[in-house]
Amino acid sequence: MTSRHHTPESGQRAFLRRILTEGAARLGVALAGDAVFGWHDRTIGSACLRGEDRLWLRATGEHHDWAQGETWTGNQDAAAIAGVPKPVLISRTEWDEAPVSIYAELLTYVPDQPCSATPELTMPLTLPDSWWADLRTAVDALAGHSTLRGGHDPSALPRNVEAFYSRTLDLPETPSMRTEHTDLHWANLTQPRLWLLDWEYWGRAPTGYGAAVLYLHSLLVPATAAQVYGVFADVLETPTGRLAQLSAAAHILDRAERSDDYPALAGPVRALADRLVSHAGSR
Repeated sequence: MTSRHHTPESGQRAFLRRILTEGAARLGVALAGDAVFGWHDRTIGSACLRGEDRLWLRATGEHHDWAQGETWTGNQDAAAIAGVPKPVLISRTEWDEAPVSIYAELLTYVPDQPCSATPELTMPLTLPDSWWADLRTAVDALAGHSTLRGGHDPSALPRNVEAFYSRTLDLPETPSMRTEHTDLHWANLTQPRLWLLDWEYWGRAPTGYGAAVLYLHSLLVPATAAQVYGVFADVLETPTGRLAQLSAAAHILDRAERSDDYPALAGPVRALADRLVSHAGSR
């Protein structure tokens, strides 16, 4: 007789599966695929069917104290964005299970696969020139969308960067700002057709911040990193673009230290940040 060991599912994943099922019932769809769990099991998603239409259902829950603000309404707020290839929000339902608030969102289905299973790229990726052109067009179109989301005090950004690196740096005191997808990494981009996924985090940020995030998440594959840099060199090589890179690096390094994320990426990001800090010098 052979025995098979089963690893028990975490309580968090069991909770997410339950609220996904509840969300499907509330929105009148039937789950039709394997569950996909988000970063640190914060979210859950699955393909679903409404009649013959294939859609995507996504759900999450947060303590009441955190179930508010721009992250909580990211996909809702993104519904107004035009000219960017992204899933369309069809409907949303919210309910409370004190002390937790929950929502489930029904979105159009994206058939194309993420470029990477992880935010950071770990293997070479071959994409046609048209894909890169579409990415640049999408980022530029997003930049033209006016929003009140995101950084409300641009002058605080240089101070925050200086505090993180414990250095006084020659950075723009009031950086240029525009609308950015501030979580623009390889798990949120698809191929062969380009779609930008996961709109929890978007809003006003230093010009080039999205490009900086993608560039840093490419450093383990130098050829792709160079391609990202080339596509966005005009924004990355400005004073604000260098600030954006330092800010994105600080975010990655902070995550690496506090959450043990990015074990392989942290080193290259630290090396890049050190070069940028050296270039920025001191005022």
